[in-house]
Amino acid sequence: MCGITGVVRFDGQPPKRELIERMCKAIAHRGPDGEGVLLQGPAGLGHRRLAIIDLAGGAQPMSSADGKLAIVYNGELYNFRELAAELKSKGHQFRTSSDTEVILYAWREWGDDCVKRFRGMFAFCAIDFEQRRWLLARDHFGIKPVLYRLEKDSLAFASEFAALRQLDGPLTGSLAALEWFMRFQYIPAPDTVFNEIRKLEPAHVLSGDFDGKVNGPRRYWQMSFSADEAQSESQWLEQLDTVMRESVKAHLISDVPVGVFISGGIDSTAIATQMQGLVGQQVKAFSIGFDEASVSELPYAEQVAKKLGVEHHTLIVREDFWGDLPKLVSHYGEPFGDNSAIPTWQLAKLTRSHVKVALSGDGGDEGFAGYSWYGDWLKKPRLRDYTRRLRRGFSGENVGSLAWAIGRKLGAQSPRLSEWQRVVQYTSEERRRALYGPKLAKLANCANPGFAGADAAAPRDDMLAYAQFMDWHTYIHGAVLAKVDVATMYHGVEARTPLIDLRVLELALRLPISMRRRIKDDGSYSGKYLLKKWLESRFPPEFVYRKKQGFGIPRKQWFLPGRPGRKLAEQVLTDRKSRLAEVFAEGAIGDVLAQHSENKDRSSSIWLMLVLGIWLDQNRGISFA
Repeated sequence: MCGITGVVRFDGQPPKRELIERMCKAIAHRGPDGEGVLLQGPAGLGHRRLAIIDLAGGAQPMSSADGKLAIVYNGELYNFRELAAELKSKGHQFRTSSDTEVILYAWREWGDDCVKRFRGMFAFCAIDFEQRRWLLARDHFGIKPVLYRLEKDSLAFASEFAALRQLDGPLTGSLAALEWFMRFQYIPAPDTVFNEIRKLEPAHVLSGDFDGKVNGPRRYWQMSFSADEAQSESQWLEQLDTVMRESVKAHLISDVPVGVFISGGIDSTAIATQMQGLVGQQVKAFSIGFDEASVSELPYAEQVAKKLGVEHHTLIVREDFWGDLPKLVSHYGEPFGDNSAIPTWQLAKLTRSHVKVALSGDGGDEGFAGYSWYGDWLKKPRLRDYTRRLRRGFSGENVGSLAWAIGRKLGAQSPRLSEWQRVVQYTSEERRRALYGPKLAKLANCANPGFAGADAAAPRDDMLAYAQFMDWHTYIHGAVLAKVDVATMYHGVEARTPLIDLRVLELALRLPISMRRRIKDDGSYSGKYLLKKWLESRFPPEFVYRKKQGFGIPRKQWFLPGRPGRKLAEQVLTDRKSRLAEVFAEGAIGDVLAQHSENKDRSSSIWLMLVLGIWLDQNRGISFA
């Protein structure tokens, strides 16, 4: 696990060493174990290393024995040993036992399609000096980030914004990105807050040559739901147990000790249970809690730790962390509003004092249909009408369907996309419009390319699969994985996600609806049926089937009058010099603060404005258009 950065010039000029070193320094926290810089021809590569596998031989940038290939890489390949054996049988000779070298020779052997063979998390840039070409790639699910800035005379890339901010040339802000931030709490890929910087989307590659010809970005893999109705529940449970155990085992490959995050929820409990059964020594586990019992799952985490017999380390997050919020906001590089970033940040800090690799339960809700908003989505009246039309047949003979198809061609949103965005929006359209000044008001509800692209490829005959597909293509890498990557890498921790794994997802994508969700007697939605059924034989029903709880701060309470969070919000949001006045209507912020009370919750808007206000004031040199 590392930080990568680099520049490939198209004008024949070599990149300056000072620039690559500055870019490396900007992401030094991602790799406290070493730094490397390679300058060769028109390419400059930089790397910061967190040593996990092949501690002695895995330094980067790494070159092939003949010097014709080079790579910088961030991530872990869990099938690298199998790939190495296959490549050795084809005559490739290895000088190290690292997965980095495997990627290098896999590219030489199989070309850009090598990424289709990889199982793991990765972001890398490989250079072929003989063929004068380069490849930038990101893993199937977006576990590891890669940003890039493509200009007429160069490509620059990095793991984080801070490295790309070292480049010459101005950056301008996107007003549309601010609307997406206020709507979704993050800025969906491929966009960023900067017009000049892009996110490479998951399962995509970008390639080109030294003369400036660029191909892509293009997708190399797509998930596909295909329900298998033939198998019994017991058969599904047996398969789930097998693939989870195999995935956890693969994610334990490391030359340093591996710990586990325990939230007290279903997903992390399943991972910890499998891990404890595979590891021949006591597992170190880490949990975060709050004084407010209504939002703290720490008692459940302690229950898991006691049953599994792990070495449990805990921390209570209190209101004394507000002084660190500007640092956290800065390190995300762009406005980022998932408030669970705070406990995740603290969890990573706690973990680093004991281990530098930890397994997490991320991905269970998306893979096994656990989110409560899936139930809200399935109840939407317009969605039910849309689903009925699908069942009647989506053909040109159906006038409504034909009108819908023509609308799509003209750029109109599909009914399902419109409804989906209403379900997952973080701040309602009514509240956003009340907050916005004239410039931003014009962009309220503007189309988002990431959501539109996901909708175009999503299943249309299974609306639960549609919801899961949309989350896999927007929310999980845009919010969940981005949050985890920034928080853990800042503290020098590698987070691994056994439930976000090709083999696990292959099973999840075949599950019939009955194995994903059940509707309770009271009409409420209950997700993750199969995963809960697996856990049922190991933990009591009151643990497994309790109401789902999110992993976030007690936001409503912390923003009440007189609390430290409220005082910070008032300080930032009412500052006459704040740049928030450029985008929000006069008096609107004060109205939201005044409305928030025990009886009326406006904490979501306050939180987003607080983050945005801090970020804008940290970036006063950025103009928005």
